[in-house]
Amino acid sequence: MTDFREIKEWEKAHELTVAVYEVTGTFPETELMGLTQQIRLACSAIPIKIAQGCNREDWETQLNFLELAKDAAIEVEYYLLLCYELEFLSSSCYDRLVSNVVEVKELLESSIEKLSRNF
Repeated sequence: MTDFREIKEWEKAHELTVAVYEVTGTFPETELMGLTQQIRLACSAIPIKIAQGCNREDWETQLNFLELAKDAAIEVEYYLLLCYELEFLSSSCYDRLVSNVVEVKELLESSIEKLSRNF
């Protein structure tokens, strides 16, 4: 079994999660149980699902976890847009975080494609 910390997708998703936690710490306190919590949960789900999947022995289950991670990344991408439009994020912060999410999604899509070829 692979150590999840050695997986590039996990590393990038973890970096994104840390960045999202830092940025959401500046959000209005009224959003603590709302948008702040939602984006943090969605973002942390990405590296969690990658880690869970790498401990599975069968390809189909690994693929399922990667798909779930990709779904969470799409959710985070939407939350970032919402945060930007609500003016919780500056343009430069939004651009940086979205770029990171897109990179994670591309890595996940590549891994999903590779695993899918094994079926």
